[in-house]
Amino acid sequence: MGTRSSSDRTTGVGSVEVGLRIVKAMVSLGQPAALSEVADAAKMHPAKVRRYMVSFIRGGLIKQHPETGRYDLGPYGLDFSLAYLERLDAHKLGISVLNTLVEQLKESAFVAVWGTSGATVINWQASRQPVYASTRIGTVFPLLASSTGRTFLAYLPPADTEPLLKRELKALAKTPNATIKGRKDVDQIVSEIRARGLTRGVGLRLPGINSFSAPVFDRHGTITFTLTVFGYEDTFDCSWDGQIAVTLKSAAQMLSHQLGYFHHKATPGR
Repeated sequence: MGTRSSSDRTTGVGSVEVGLRIVKAMVSLGQPAALSEVADAAKMHPAKVRRYMVSFIRGGLIKQHPETGRYDLGPYGLDFSLAYLERLDAHKLGISVLNTLVEQLKESAFVAVWGTSGATVINWQASRQPVYASTRIGTVFPLLASSTGRTFLAYLPPADTEPLLKRELKALAKTPNATIKGRKDVDQIVSEIRARGLTRGVGLRLPGINSFSAPVFDRHGTITFTLTVFGYEDTFDCSWDGQIAVTLKSAAQMLSHQLGYFHHKATPGR
């Protein structure tokens, strides 16, 4: 028996790849869609899409609404998605992105979750020029005086953050020249974070250290963890449209997508 060539081993099934293209188009639309809309999204002729839809409906991957004729993901499509999500370890996904972020941005980065004491680092990766900011696994960040904490404040349910928020506001009330005077200032901070989908910290926790933090959501729109990139102010690009902000936000959105978060809104924190 002859040995299969490398080209044979890499040859796929064209019809399957075409079918997946249609399914991906359905997912990207994010809602029930007409045949013409699916065809446009997949960049295929409607007649060709219709033939695939017939098979998808028979297999339960797609369903067609009898009243509107629109197509949507079917019961097997849901089962398939849930099985994929159950196999994911969200935190491992976040940690896997750290090396890429550090390599691309030449800055340090970490993953934080919400723990019993607040925003807690579960993994971090230093750049070639490490920042001496007392950041290590287990470090707990303040709610208001860190971009990481503020990100959780913006997206967690109020019951989760209220006790810590009260303590920090009480302490700030006794601090001369504090920039946060009360709830009104907190609401303004939260509104900006939600509008941008990103939190910027300029010397928040330590003078001379800047950061950006981004939320990662699960399929329910609940914040699962945050990604934070930080560095010294003289080399750290703090612009909202700079490489650090754009790259970090894109990485967080990619992770959220992998966890099943698509077009629905994130659960508001306050």
